[in-house]
Amino acid sequence: MNIRSIYYGIGSNILGNIVMLLATLWLTRILDPQQFGQFRVGSSFATLMIPFLALGSERLVSRMLQSRKGGSTSEISGVITVSFAVVLVSSVVLAASYPLLSPAIFKNQIPSSVYFISILLIPATIAYNLSNTIWRHTESTVAAQVHLNLTQRLWRGPLLIAFSSVYSSALSASLAMLLAQILSLFQVHRHLRPFKPRSTQLQSLHFRSNFKQLAAIGIPVAIMAAIDRLDILLINATMGVEAAGTYDIIYMLSLTAMFPAMAMSKTSEPFLYNLKLDIDRQNALKHLQLRTLAVSFIAVLGVATAGPVLQGFLGNAGTDFSSAALVLSAGLAFSSVHGPVIEYLQINGKTKITLITVLAMLTGFFILKYAIANTGSLTSFAALAGLFYFALRAALASYIRLKDGVEMSSKTSVLISSIMYVAITIYIIAQAR
Repeated sequence: MNIRSIYYGIGSNILGNIVMLLATLWLTRILDPQQFGQFRVGSSFATLMIPFLALGSERLVSRMLQSRKGGSTSEISGVITVSFAVVLVSSVVLAASYPLLSPAIFKNQIPSSVYFISILLIPATIAYNLSNTIWRHTESTVAAQVHLNLTQRLWRGPLLIAFSSVYSSALSASLAMLLAQILSLFQVHRHLRPFKPRSTQLQSLHFRSNFKQLAAIGIPVAIMAAIDRLDILLINATMGVEAAGTYDIIYMLSLTAMFPAMAMSKTSEPFLYNLKLDIDRQNALKHLQLRTLAVSFIAVLGVATAGPVLQGFLGNAGTDFSSAALVLSAGLAFSSVHGPVIEYLQINGKTKITLITVLAMLTGFFILKYAIANTGSLTSFAALAGLFYFALRAALASYIRLKDGVEMSSKTSVLISSIMYVAITIYIIAQAR
């Protein structure tokens, strides 16, 4: 395992997310609460659609490039062809569906211009993610991770501030996001050239075969990637666009506690294939996971310190901003103790158990979140959101341990993390009451 690449991934992810967090906080001082909410709900809808329309193409390409049995140019080209066809057709359908979606999902609060720009963001982002995945496996893991985590955000953050400062509106912020993504894609698109889409791959037999593989991997990946966006849309529907904008900032701040684990999961993908056959790689991953958890815990302390300060700084933060951010960050950070469990299952072809577990838990927690959202408590909503991540990763880690005999963390670290998470959650909920 190339530990150096994982450290670069963690470092660049922390820096990149700090850039975006600072840019978003600055943006709240430029846009009024309604404009900011419109921009974030529009971009959240695009972010929600991206993993569903990508259908796990990044993960499948990653597995093909690692597997000795697969990974030929024609096979990967077939996957990319099907993925692009699905994305383009679906984007057109989504654009045409605005008159139906606007009253049903957005309560007529999102301007059509913001919506259409958000739709354009979908194919650009998916093409970028595929290019970066190929780059990460075929050339430089470090360079690809740094570009994914940091470089593209150095485009995005300044453009957001510049465009919004010139013309304060949700439209200008959305245009900045689209331009930044196009510029990032232009920098990395060369990695797609060897696997360019081919019309022959759209023939019925090829299409069905590739689509079946993509759907098996893509659905659970899409659900996990879209959960926070679903939460924002749920809050928008029950508590209003301004509350949705506030929760989006809460999630962004809380996510800093999971930056190390996110970077490790993404960077460690090339090393998870057939992990159960390599004890040395398991031990290396376990030791690295312990260090990652320690950094995540420090980040939780940072959220606890920064939350009250930011609550006073932001123009649209409610009274429960800091408590909601802390309880969510605890759930995200301490769930990382279980390691890259979802990535492990997907890379090693165990898609059914992932899908069943994710759907079952998502359904149960969505019902609970809906009930809590109607009470108007962002702190309780955030507590449920954090508990979902912790419980899901714990369940999948138990399955991997029993089925494959693979442990990505020591039993002691799992026990300590569980106790600390429960203690923090109980304390915050008690204080909120």
